[in-house]
Amino acid sequence: MEKTLLIAGKELPDGEMFASGAVTSGRKTLITRLPQPGDDNEGLRTSTNGILSASWNRPSALSARALVLKALNEFGHLDECVIVFDEPHLLQKYGDIASTAENVRIIEELISSYQYIAAEITTRVQKQIRNASQLSAEEKRRLRLVFLHKTNHSLAQGILEKSTDKPSSPFLSAASAAFRAYAENIAASLVESDDITPLLVSCDEGNDMHANDAVLSSWLFGYLDQLDSLRRPLSAKQRLSWTKAGTKTPGGFGFFG
Repeated sequence: MEKTLLIAGKELPDGEMFASGAVTSGRKTLITRLPQPGDDNEGLRTSTNGILSASWNRPSALSARALVLKALNEFGHLDECVIVFDEPHLLQKYGDIASTAENVRIIEELISSYQYIAAEITTRVQKQIRNASQLSAEEKRRLRLVFLHKTNHSLAQGILEKSTDKPSSPFLSAASAAFRAYAENIAASLVESDDITPLLVSCDEGNDMHANDAVLSSWLFGYLDQLDSLRRPLSAKQRLSWTKAGTKTPGGFGFFG
């Protein structure tokens, strides 16, 4: 059965390689796109390779709600949602910001936005699953909620580790840390849920997949498929631990191992 997927956090066109990997893995895929002047920001668009996209205005809680409802209306249900914080990518836009006047924008676009979308996903999907009273426990479609964190070194780490690569600004580093903390605690709140299964995935600068979204996507969706085939679900400790991109599944299967 073809899975349905929502990707939020790395908008088109920058997220196309990642979304293409999801389509190749057999998923009906909807990814966020940035609102554009003159664009029909209310509707869905389909790319030539079958990727659906929907506008997401990051600072708006209402836009997060509309995005999730569009996904549910289009697919009828969601099997997976991947929320991406790609710090190296965000560095291109937010890397040089040092003015306190920009602090509010950083908070809205890089901290509040992720909290809005995660809250809408968990609330809407749990409500939908629990309202499906006519279905048996086996027939209900559960959601796997993935937080994917691609990191970049901070200014402090750059000095301590004597790195010559461009560090994240203090504001961006703080947003990255906020994403990590929020993801961990949302996962903790869902660890005993029968409706939503959390998964935390990290990809740091030393990882071969760090600069290759196509390979990262291929690994991730293969990994998710293998998790679904495990005889035993992940333990609470496994659900609350960060899985390094490229790792093998607990059952012993994996990629690049």
